[in-house]
Amino acid sequence: MMLQYRLRGSLERRIYLSDAANAFWLWLLVWKGSFLIFYPIDVITQPMSLLYFDGGERGRWIASLVTASYIWYRNSKQNLSVKMWIDMGIWFTLSGWLVYHLLLLITGEESSLYHTANAGMTVLLLISLLVSQKGSDSGSGLNHAVWFSIGNVLLSFLVADRPVWLLSFSKQQIIFLLAAACLTGWSWLDEKQQKGGPHG
Repeated sequence: MMLQYRLRGSLERRIYLSDAANAFWLWLLVWKGSFLIFYPIDVITQPMSLLYFDGGERGRWIASLVTASYIWYRNSKQNLSVKMWIDMGIWFTLSGWLVYHLLLLITGEESSLYHTANAGMTVLLLISLLVSQKGSDSGSGLNHAVWFSIGNVLLSFLVADRPVWLLSFSKQQIIFLLAAACLTGWSWLDEKQQKGGPHG
């Protein structure tokens, strides 16, 4: 639904939505199927385990890599806008993140303050995206992704029993910090290019 709103007025709307749906199901299939890669003996002895288990964090990374490759292939075949794909990914991630934390709140998971704050932050970012959206090729999503990453780094401090990985940061916080740095650099380069490059 959010992607449909995002793509309003886009001439390639049907192609984007079709490829996005395929990418989602591909990610889900690879993520669930990765259990077979990591635990083949368990699947052979208990085939139904594929329905109940997945490849965990490693499976998510593999699924994300396969899905990114699929999107790159489709984009190169149809010459679609890379910026649009990135923006759509940001909309999809924010929507999924909101649903994820709302479900954890409903099921009564621990760290309810963290999940509430994260859901609230994501709602504000989505509302800001809706308000700031100027057209089908708007790149405002990059800035929102930076704030989303920084927000997650700060909100993770609300989880008292988080596993510390480096200095006082958890592994997830480090990943979000790296994402924020990369997205900031990308946004800066993109803005400079739009203004005419280094000699403009």
